[in-house]
Amino acid sequence: MVITREIKSVTKHALAAVVSVMIISGCASNGTPIPAPQSEAALLFADKCGECHAVPHPARHSADDWPHYVALMEQRMRERDIALLSEAQRQLILSYLSEYGR
Repeated sequence: MVITREIKSVTKHALAAVVSVMIISGCASNGTPIPAPQSEAALLFADKCGECHAVPHPARHSADDWPHYVALMEQRMRERDIALLSEAQRQLILSYLSEYGR
């Protein structure tokens, strides 16, 4: 009987976590497709940034602000032991964000 209650509790918490992530992810993106979605830069941006959160539209921030946010995300990657961007990847993503930032 105790095991059944524990399983129900774990299931309830897991379901709450999944729903929360879905809600947060939905709110994190404005639903507008990113520019040039099939370009190498856009694919890399979506792949790397989408590992942890919904992919933000490049126009969410200005070209001048994006380097700060990329550095912030790299710090979070370090904290979570996620493979960091190579210098080439960082430059390609920043170039993409600079081109399409507001």
